[in-house]
Amino acid sequence: MYGNKSKNLEQYQKSEGSYNTVKTGNQVIFGILKELERSMNIVAKSIEKTKQWKPKEKDLDLKNKHFTKSLTAIYALQTSLNFDSNNSIAINLFQIYEYCRQQLIKGYSKKVVDDIMKAANAIKNILTSFEQGLKNA
Repeated sequence: MYGNKSKNLEQYQKSEGSYNTVKTGNQVIFGILKELERSMNIVAKSIEKTKQWKPKEKDLDLKNKHFTKSLTAIYALQTSLNFDSNNSIAINLFQIYEYCRQQLIKGYSKKVVDDIMKAANAIKNILTSFEQGLKNA
């Protein structure tokens, strides 16, 4: 009986903690951009590491995990854009995200790190601009 109360209390504390850490839409986008850049860099480094004849399973798992995370982040960013009223910023961002998606897939499938690094650098530039915008808002 006490075990259930303990679990319920733990769940309540977790939900209460998550309630107190609610973020704005811009903070969420900033977090996704940051994680995308990090994951793309991990994919690039992992590709270099797994080019050998028999790579370690953990290196392959890391590469695959961050490849999936990167694609998911790109999808989240693309679907968060607002295209109402012919928004040229949204259109340009969509095109950059699509470029990054294509470079990530191409780099992953052909084991070409340069393409992924170029795309990660584009995300880094967006991240820097976005961070400046948050500071100035």
